[in-house]
Amino acid sequence: MYLSYHAKKIEDRHRIPWVLLGCAWLIALFLYILMQCISPLLPVLMIDLRLSHSVAGVLYTLPILMIALFSYPFGIISDRVGMEAAIGCGITIALLSSLSRSLSANFTLLAFSTTGLGLGFAMCFPNLPKMVKENFPQQFSGTATGLYTTAIPVGSGLGIALTKPLLAATGDWRQVLMIWSLMVIPVVVLWWIVARISTKRKGRPGEDFWHGTSAKKQRTTRPPNQIHSESPSSSNIASKTKLREPRPATRCLISHFPVQFFGPVLIGGLLLSLLNLIFYSTIGWLPTYLSEQGWNPTSAATVTSVISFSEIPAVVLMPMLSDQMGKRRMIIILSFLLIAVCSAIVSLWPSLCWFLSPVFGLTFGGVFALLLALPVEIVEVHDVGRAAGAILSIGYIGALLGPPLTGFLRDMTGLFGVGFMVFMISSIVAAGLSYGLPERTCSRP
Repeated sequence: MYLSYHAKKIEDRHRIPWVLLGCAWLIALFLYILMQCISPLLPVLMIDLRLSHSVAGVLYTLPILMIALFSYPFGIISDRVGMEAAIGCGITIALLSSLSRSLSANFTLLAFSTTGLGLGFAMCFPNLPKMVKENFPQQFSGTATGLYTTAIPVGSGLGIALTKPLLAATGDWRQVLMIWSLMVIPVVVLWWIVARISTKRKGRPGEDFWHGTSAKKQRTTRPPNQIHSESPSSSNIASKTKLREPRPATRCLISHFPVQFFGPVLIGGLLLSLLNLIFYSTIGWLPTYLSEQGWNPTSAATVTSVISFSEIPAVVLMPMLSDQMGKRRMIIILSFLLIAVCSAIVSLWPSLCWFLSPVFGLTFGGVFALLLALPVEIVEVHDVGRAAGAILSIGYIGALLGPPLTGFLRDMTGLFGVGFMVFMISSIVAAGLSYGLPERTCSRP
């Protein structure tokens, strides 16, 4: 009986992290489906709701804006209430917002619901690195991050590729959004079940959320050396007043708010911002650029889609390789230099895009996954949410600024090649900034 009991505990201890990782994969998958499915519907929405191109574009950028604005504050909240509760609340908000989006009768309600979807996204996203930190060893952090990150390009591809057939089958954009929303309900239910099991198993801050107490209260305890040293007169006072346990000693540069923006978190956020600037601009404008160079529109769209599909193996293989080599910083630097070379070639010889698109995809996906793994390594577990949130908040500024900047340069110069030369310079700057990243920092507590 004793051996059977402890065997079951060991089995659960090893199983739950993988179940959590699988749930995180599903959450990331459907979050990106819900965000990207609006893009193929924009032409129909413009006719049905009488929207201009600029107003319709707002619907696509609203979730990205919410990620940039709220990832950091939601990361702070998640460090207090726990990873399980924060992800559960985030995916529930995203589901309810998506359901209300499918019932919208006008642009105002549609924009309001899309904003709610972005808020749910911003609440979930910073906690995925925290899930890795709490459940996987340090030497496996890159691989675990890469595994759930594969859901991002897959979800984006499915959201774009399957929305048009669903629209053709239903004939109504509201029904399409409703179908995607209903598919998220089992994922939400599954997460809350697994989250409850996880918090009971670990006794981490999230467990306090279920019982109505704060994580901060859990981390306050009475130092053991006071048990025998205190006098009888002070015993009653000490029993009523719990002293805060000091945080463990760490070599991290990031522990409190004022310091965070002068260490690896700031560098990671800037790197992600530059990466998103290049990625979203390339995905958004490359088909138009190639069409202006005489390409067939179908071929231009296909060669651009190769970038997204090439990201899928990269987000697993590159972090796995970095785990084996222990050289994350070197891989990030080499990847940005490779992006710089490819951007320069595209600006001069766009006919080579068939060969360059897979390289873009491998470098974009690999660097993105490595930057998501960064907060897992540079901070202790109780600060991962705010560190990841800060990186995402800074990082998605580039996603907001990149496409408009590229379009502005095209209008000013008449050449898309100028934008790709800017990408080359940005990549070189990013490679230089990457030297400020630590190779290996905090060990797993």
